[in-house]
Amino acid sequence: MTKIELLDYLHNYLSDGQRHTVRIFGHGGAGKSTFAKELLEILPSDKVNLLETDPYIINGELRQLVSSKDFPNQKVTASMPVSHELNSLKRDITALQMGMDILTIDEPWTPSRILKGSKPILIIEGMSAGFLNEALFDLSIALVTDEETELNRRLERDTKVRGRHADFVLQTHLARRQQYETYYKSYEDSADIIISQINNQIITTFKN
Repeated sequence: MTKIELLDYLHNYLSDGQRHTVRIFGHGGAGKSTFAKELLEILPSDKVNLLETDPYIINGELRQLVSSKDFPNQKVTASMPVSHELNSLKRDITALQMGMDILTIDEPWTPSRILKGSKPILIIEGMSAGFLNEALFDLSIALVTDEETELNRRLERDTKVRGRHADFVLQTHLARRQQYETYYKSYEDSADIIISQINNQIITTFKN
């Protein structure tokens, strides 16, 4: 199935007049934000909320207070559950599902805004969503890609959008990938749909 066909399938799935909560998750640089925005563009703006989960990632300075038993000399990355404010994220998702409005968390690259609980479609995008119980969502989509593509995408995004130095991205890349393989990858098994982007080829797999 091509990306266009998948987006068409999702449009039909989400256009039945019912309330839906969709999570889009995966490792850094997997293409989550791009795919979420593409999905958002084909849905009526008055029917859908997009909750980005990057603001629920704990500050890197605080993450230095803990260490990984498997990689004791590495800084703890977002591939571990301890790096995320999961209770706060679950609280905000549940509030929206119950029809309540929320104010999103302000970030330098994502200004705070109000999400309206009256909108029936809720898209949750980001790494944090992967650690939540799958029962919270009626559809889960995981995105994965190869190590080289991840690095190139992170270099492009983090230097231009997040103001980080290329040297920092390169230095942290190995730790991120190792911790992804050890701690995060297994969560992808809970996805209903997996979008694999390797060597510029996109393969979509429906697990159920």
